[in-house]
Amino acid sequence: MNPNNQNIGKIIYALTFLVLFPAGLWFWAKFTGQIILLPAIESKIAGGILMVVGGSLMLWAMFALQYYGKGLPMNAYPPPVFVTQGPYRLFRHPIYWGFGLLMIGYFVYSGSASGLWLVSPLTVMGMVALVLGHESIDLKRRFPDQFIRTVLDYPEDKTDSADFRDRLTSLFWVGSYLVLSNFMIEKLNGTVLPFFGEPLRIIPALENPYLPFLSLIFFIATPFFLKRKDVLREWELSGFIALSYSAFIAFLYPEIGAQYFPSQGPVLFAVPVFLLFISLKALFRQSVKMAIVFAVIASILVVIQLINSRSAILHLASSILIFLLSGYYLKIWIFLKNLAEKIANSWKEWVFGKVRVINHGFYVGSGAFLGVLLAGILAGREYALALLVFTLIVNICAALWAQIIEGSAKLKRPFGYYGGIVGIVFGSFAVWIMGLNIWVVIGVASVVMPWVQAIGRLRCLVNGCCHGRKSDNPLIGIRYFHPRSRVCNISGLKGELVHPTQLYAILWLSGVGILLLTLWNNGCSSPFIFGLYLILTSLGRFVEEAFRGEVQTPILGGLHLYQWTAIIALIIGIILTTIQVEPIPINSGFSWESVLVAFVSGLFVFFAMGVDFPYSNARFSRLV
Repeated sequence: MNPNNQNIGKIIYALTFLVLFPAGLWFWAKFTGQIILLPAIESKIAGGILMVVGGSLMLWAMFALQYYGKGLPMNAYPPPVFVTQGPYRLFRHPIYWGFGLLMIGYFVYSGSASGLWLVSPLTVMGMVALVLGHESIDLKRRFPDQFIRTVLDYPEDKTDSADFRDRLTSLFWVGSYLVLSNFMIEKLNGTVLPFFGEPLRIIPALENPYLPFLSLIFFIATPFFLKRKDVLREWELSGFIALSYSAFIAFLYPEIGAQYFPSQGPVLFAVPVFLLFISLKALFRQSVKMAIVFAVIASILVVIQLINSRSAILHLASSILIFLLSGYYLKIWIFLKNLAEKIANSWKEWVFGKVRVINHGFYVGSGAFLGVLLAGILAGREYALALLVFTLIVNICAALWAQIIEGSAKLKRPFGYYGGIVGIVFGSFAVWIMGLNIWVVIGVASVVMPWVQAIGRLRCLVNGCCHGRKSDNPLIGIRYFHPRSRVCNISGLKGELVHPTQLYAILWLSGVGILLLTLWNNGCSSPFIFGLYLILTSLGRFVEEAFRGEVQTPILGGLHLYQWTAIIALIIGIILTTIQVEPIPINSGFSWESVLVAFVSGLFVFFAMGVDFPYSNARFSRLV
C-alpha cells in the first residue's frame, strides 16, 4: 500500500473513533432522552472518578500498544508485535474497559438516563461483538503461537490446585457482578411489588433485614474452600451466567425477578438463593463430607433469605430455574449441540413427478405461520391482509437479494436475510398504499421476526446453509454427513467438525425475541422496537458471521460481506431509535382473519423454501 494512502487511512480511522464515534454516542443519548423514561443517576463525584479512571486506563493501554507493540491501537492497522506488558498483563482489552468506564462516567456525571441505560449497554455489547467477531480471531491468525494468562483471568480448566490469586480473582469478578446487578435492579425497579406471594412467615425472630447478609459470608468463603482450578472455574462461570439470567428477568419482569431483596435495609450485597445453590454444587464436587456440613448451613441461610425476601415463592422458584440453567450450562449446551447435529443430518425428500418436497420446508412454514399469527393478534384483524402482503414482499426480496449475491449453478434458489430487511421498505410502501399505518406493521414484524428467524434456522441446519467454519473443539463442533447438505456438496466439509452457527443464532434470537415482545407489551414505540431489533440482530450476526464457513460469501477488507451489512443495519437501527411517533391506537386480539392470513403465509413460505423442481435448470427452480 502506498505510504501516503496508509497515512491518510490512519488519520481517517483516528478521526472516526476519537471524534465521530464519541460524538455519535452523545447525539444518540441526546435524541433518545425523551424516549427513555428510566431513572437517571447523577453524581458529579462518581462520574468524575469513573471518567478519570477510564480515561487513564485508555491512555495507558494506547501507550503500551505504541511502545511495546510498535504500532497504533487501530484494527485496520494493528501493531506488529503481540503486547503482554502494561495493562495487558492485568486483563484483556484494557482500551475497551477504559472507554466503557469513561462513557458510563460521563453519563453519570451529566445525569443522562438514555446514555446510562440505552447507549452504554449497547455500546459495551458492540465492543464485545467486535472482540468476538473480529479481534480475537485476527489475533489468533496473526500470532498463532502467542498466548498470555493475565492476572485477572478466570482459572484454567485443569485439575491442578487453585492458588490464592485464582480464588481471589474469581471472588472479585463474581462479587463485582453481584453488586453491579443488584445496583441496577434496585435503581430500575425500586420497590416493585411481587406478582404474588409474600415473605416466608415461620420464625418471626429471623425477620431481620440484616440477617440475609450472613449469606454473603457463605458466598465469600466458598471459593476459598474450592481446591481445584476446574471446580473454581465452573463456580465462576455458573455465577456469571446465573446473575445474567437474574438481571435479564428482573429487568423485563421485576414483579417476578426482583423479589429476592430484603424488604428494608441495604440491597447491594444481597445474595440470591441461586448463588447458594451454585456454591453447594461446587462444594459437592470438591468433597461430599464437607459439602454436607455446608448444606446444613446453606439450608438455614435459604430459610433466612426466604423470610426476608419480598416474595418467598417467587424467590425460590426463580432461583431453582436459574440454578438449573446456569449450574448445568455445559450439559444443556451438549444436549442442544447434539440435537442440532441430529437435525442437521435429518434431510428427507419426497418426489412427485417433477416436484420435490423437502422436509426442512416444514420448519420455515411453521415459523412463518406462528409469526404471522402472533403479529395478527398484536396488530388486530384490521391489519391481517396488510401482514400477508408484507410477508410476501419481504420473502420475494430475500430471494432476489440472495440470487444477486450467491446465485449460481449449484444455488438456483437461495434466500438472503438482508434482502428481507430491504424488503421491509417495499412492504411498508405497500401497506401505506393500502391506507394503513406502516409503523404498526413494522412494529409487530420486529417483535415476531426473531422468533420466525430462530425457527427458520432449523431449516438452515438441515439445508446446510449459514453453516460454520471448521472447529477443533469437539465440545463445540457438529458434523454433517448427508450428501444433500450444502456443507457436504458445496463446502466440502463432510464429516468435519464445524461451528453450529445456526444454533448460536437460535439462542441469541430467542433472547432478542423475549426482550422485544416485552417492550411491545409495555407500550414502547414501533420505531424504537424496530431500531433495537436491527441493533441487536446486527450485533449477533456480526459475531455469527465470523464463525461461518460458506465458501460463496465474499470477504471485503478482512470482514465477511454480511459483517459489513450488519454494521450498516446497526447504524440504521440507532437512527430509528431516535424517531418519535404519536401513540397508535390498535385493536389487538384474536381473529379468524389472522388465522387465515397466517396459514396462507406459512404455505407460501413452505413452498418457497421447501418445494422445488429438481429436473429444471431455470433460475429459482432448485433448492439444491
